[in-house]
Amino acid sequence: MKFPFKTLGLLLASLAVASCGGGGGNGGATSAPQPGSITLTATRTLLPLNPNNILPYPGSPFMSEVSFTYRNNAGVITALTSDATFTTSSPSTVSLSPPDDPSTDDINELATRVVSFPATTNNGSYVFFATSYDVAGTSTVTASATDPATGLTISRTLTFTVQGTTPLPAALDIAPSPTSVYIPGSGGSTNSVINIQVRDGANQPVPNPGSVDNVKVEIIGNAGGSILSATSAGGPNSGVSVLTSTINGIAAASFQAGTVQGPLQVRATVDRSDNNVSNGIADPISATTTVVVSDGKLFSLTLTSPIINALRVNRVSDGVVPPDEVVPVDDTGIPIDPDATYSLTVSALAKDRQGNPVVPGTVIRFGVVDEPFDVAADFFSISGSDGDAQEGGTLFTSQSGRFVTGGGGAGPGDVLAVFGKEVQGNSDLESALTVQQINSQTSLRTSSNFNLNNTTGTTVNYGPVLPYVVARAEHGNITATGVTNDIGRASATLNYTISTLGYLNVIWAQGESVDPVTGGAKRVSDVEIGSYPGLAPATIVASPSPIIGNSTQQVQVCLYDAMLAPLQRVRLGFAFQLSQGTGSVDGVSGSGYLGSSTGANGCAIANVVTSGLGASTDSAPSGVLTFGLGDLTASVDIIVNLATLQVSPSYVLVAPDPGGSNFNITITARDTGGNAVSGVAISGACTVQGTASITPASFSGITNGSGNTVHSGTAVGFTIGTPPALTQTGSGQCIYTTQQGLSATVRFSGSGECGFSPCG
Repeated sequence: MKFPFKTLGLLLASLAVASCGGGGGNGGATSAPQPGSITLTATRTLLPLNPNNILPYPGSPFMSEVSFTYRNNAGVITALTSDATFTTSSPSTVSLSPPDDPSTDDINELATRVVSFPATTNNGSYVFFATSYDVAGTSTVTASATDPATGLTISRTLTFTVQGTTPLPAALDIAPSPTSVYIPGSGGSTNSVINIQVRDGANQPVPNPGSVDNVKVEIIGNAGGSILSATSAGGPNSGVSVLTSTINGIAAASFQAGTVQGPLQVRATVDRSDNNVSNGIADPISATTTVVVSDGKLFSLTLTSPIINALRVNRVSDGVVPPDEVVPVDDTGIPIDPDATYSLTVSALAKDRQGNPVVPGTVIRFGVVDEPFDVAADFFSISGSDGDAQEGGTLFTSQSGRFVTGGGGAGPGDVLAVFGKEVQGNSDLESALTVQQINSQTSLRTSSNFNLNNTTGTTVNYGPVLPYVVARAEHGNITATGVTNDIGRASATLNYTISTLGYLNVIWAQGESVDPVTGGAKRVSDVEIGSYPGLAPATIVASPSPIIGNSTQQVQVCLYDAMLAPLQRVRLGFAFQLSQGTGSVDGVSGSGYLGSSTGANGCAIANVVTSGLGASTDSAPSGVLTFGLGDLTASVDIIVNLATLQVSPSYVLVAPDPGGSNFNITITARDTGGNAVSGVAISGACTVQGTASITPASFSGITNGSGNTVHSGTAVGFTIGTPPALTQTGSGQCIYTTQQGLSATVRFSGSGECGFSPCG
């Protein structure tokens, strides 16, 4: 809008200069130059809605071609001395794009959508494109340029209309924020905002309804004291049903919780006949959502720990060196000054009975125990699965208990951890309680009471069915308490040394609540078996490799974390891959777990027995033994090397013709341990001299399970005549070989070769 005022100022100045000359002459005065003008011409200014936001392309029905022309003050098309600029006022309605530049192979400029762009005109002319978007309405496209004659900015506008459908309601969405609220007096938020969006058939916001209401919001069913409030055309209104109106298609109502817990449905309704609910609803469209009302009191806890960035390697410089002087930790997570301790983030998610987060600020206690532990049994020394807790009391019994002798015995101050959630109907007995007194090998008392196990409203005693552990903390510690945040999460830090990596522990989270039946206090717990983990990635090493097959061998399998610290008390798995034969580790065939856990050095010895394995080749072993923990594996090749090839008989005495002799030659393959080897390919070739003949003259076979294969045939033509006048007329031999290069020879000869009787 500055341009007309500048033009007016120049015009007045020119008049003043002209009047100074007098006498009707120009007195030598000159007129100020006048700016040119811009023309914008579009193929169409009414565009259809583009609901799928299809990009511009030649011939698109959503696109208009716009021609730009600059003319000087004489009306002649003239080149500009600088770029022109093109801008859209509402890019969600209409966007702009330049023509494609053939010199840029990597981008199609026509298919881009921009709000504003500069362009070099061609002798005062230019073509660009306007494309509709997914919002109906109008958008003003402005072309501006610097006038070459005056230096002034000149511009021209063109208005485009993107047409939708009828502006009556066609769809609506409803969503509460938050989805859950708390009853009054709980300490939590009691209010939720119900957001409603109303759209027409073109997915556009419906027009503002003016002085009437166009949305009805109501609580369906028993409201339980909950109410809604909203602003209607006539002012504020509240109750289980309220009216309100949209602004740019959006309306809101407030849900305020009552005293009854549970999910409540809230429904929003509009009238698609006239977008007005103040005069009744003739053609309703509705949408429903749910708001959960609860008391925010602790009902259940779930322990968890992240699998990424959960473990921290503590460093000597922590709290000693100023933070700005500490050397950052690289991507391995290992600092340059580790102090041999780790810290693990442990979190507990706390929920009330309706599944809502508990009220923020709820205190959660954490604890950990880890000894005594029976390494040979691979579990805690004082543990069982037949525990019986006295509901509402302090007595705990176990017929298999070893409270006095197990691991040296339990005592006051130890912790009884009960895994009630593992047995259906006993989740209320999940607990971690301090031991007050050991009564006997099978009985103890705790310093505080067990819950009543009355989740159903009545106390239930399922008898001696509860898994349990009695232990104390010797290797790790954990943050004593944490408080819940807005999503019900409380976190703590578990600290331990690298000398105890892999040790099992019992960890728990616990908080106080109110028994809904008695109104008295109750304790909510989650107790889990865990371990002191190492720093990823871990490594498994198995040696020696290869090992000799068809024998008994020992393999040492070791497990280390990324700091090369040994992981102890870990039971590693194994599996054989054998094409033939059998294998076992620590007496377990095929696959399973080692008979012992890793020791203080992170290693375990596996006693490997294999039999019936075939011979190895240059390209493949006879088998593979893989040790593993989860996705972590280490493999050992199993080698069977052939040592000898035996033939029996090694000498065949052929009877005189005409009958000759039949023969059966047994070929046996043996490994370096003297074991017969099955599956060995044997080939044989027989050669003769004179009149002798061996049939068949060639042989191929594979040794059987006993390591044998047999070459059977007939030999003739070695001897003629009758005893004692025998004449040797031929000789021969068969040579048997393996792919590994072993060989054995069988000689054939006639009876006359002996020279005496009997021939032998």
